[in-house]
Amino acid sequence: MTIDLRSLPQKITELDIGIADQKSGRLLFEKGSYHYAYEHADSLPVSVTMQPKHQRLYNNGRLFPIFEMNLPEGYVRHRIAERLLRYVGKVSDMLFLVLQQDTGIGALRYQSELALPKPTPEKLDDLLHWDDKSSVFEYLVDKYLLNTSVSGVQPKVMLNAENKGSVLFPNLIAKTGDVEYPHLPENEYLCMSMAKACGIAVPDFYLSDNKELFIMERFDLDGVQRLGMEDFCVLAGKQSEQKYTGSYEMGARIVSLYTQDQSEVERYFRHVAFSCLVGNGDAHLKNFALLYSTVQHAPTLKLSPMYDVVNTTCYPTHDKELALKLNKSHAFPDHDGLIRFGRDLKVIKPAVILEEIADTISDHLNQPDLWDDLSFLNEAISASLSKASARKPVFMTVDVKRDKKRKTDKLLK
Repeated sequence: MTIDLRSLPQKITELDIGIADQKSGRLLFEKGSYHYAYEHADSLPVSVTMQPKHQRLYNNGRLFPIFEMNLPEGYVRHRIAERLLRYVGKVSDMLFLVLQQDTGIGALRYQSELALPKPTPEKLDDLLHWDDKSSVFEYLVDKYLLNTSVSGVQPKVMLNAENKGSVLFPNLIAKTGDVEYPHLPENEYLCMSMAKACGIAVPDFYLSDNKELFIMERFDLDGVQRLGMEDFCVLAGKQSEQKYTGSYEMGARIVSLYTQDQSEVERYFRHVAFSCLVGNGDAHLKNFALLYSTVQHAPTLKLSPMYDVVNTTCYPTHDKELALKLNKSHAFPDHDGLIRFGRDLKVIKPAVILEEIADTISDHLNQPDLWDDLSFLNEAISASLSKASARKPVFMTVDVKRDKKRKTDKLLK
């Protein structure tokens, strides 16, 4: 079953927003501004940053971060806009929200008169063992493009797999690489494998036999319940275009503020430390998130599993810097810099944590069978690991200069 694209509305000014089986409120767009009105003071909040008990009407000149969070970027946004151009002209953000319906990451449901058909589920094994000469990713794009509600510039789609949990919602995310970032699926698969071996929580993930697809299970689904998920752009009150502004220290403050749990701050430290050790220069604000149950009015928030982690230093076109500042610098930190970061976060024995992570990564790097045709990636991660493990000589940390003269200096002449 396909949708008649000519039936798509060209102008959308209001949308009802639901959570679970309840209506939360209404999103309106008029005169260039956005307004969100809760149904009542006891409505389920669309975001922990927009509580109806504080105010029932919110106004913003830009789309609220919680709604903007899942707007497609890069490849997916371009492909959707290209497909719909002749039918609706420029695709508005409100139409992108309509297309999400109840498939987006997190718990929000966008209700409108438009009813997109749900594609028939795939069999995961068929995708992993694809034996057709055609591209498996292009097959998925053709079938699932309009049902894909996920941010990020990397080519990706959301899909249903009938043998992986509930098929009420898309339960898998499939990604591929491109000319600028070759071997990206293998890169992410290996980095996620090392993170898992380090004891860092990750969702289940797979690599197709032909190396074209990296497939990851959604971690915001708990059976038939959709969990609330808010990335750090949302929690910091920033738009997606600001995802490279801020610092990892700011991220720690977000975790501490919303979880009130020092063990979650330590988990966050492990995420950041691992990213630095494997040379991930794209750990921006949208690649960290908190999860919570939406059926509770005072939910417990937890750091999400790690996702979207790759080595970026192996790609010539990518900056050899961190996505966010750490210790007031975008430079990848050395061992002392990571220790200082851990101590600032009040992490117990950060040196022990770093040593455990570094040893696990090193063990993987020393397994030749994992790196067939990927020597460039092995070398890049090895270099990142060496830099992050380097320690400053003690004599370099001693400041022997005195820029200002002391009043007693003249007595020494």
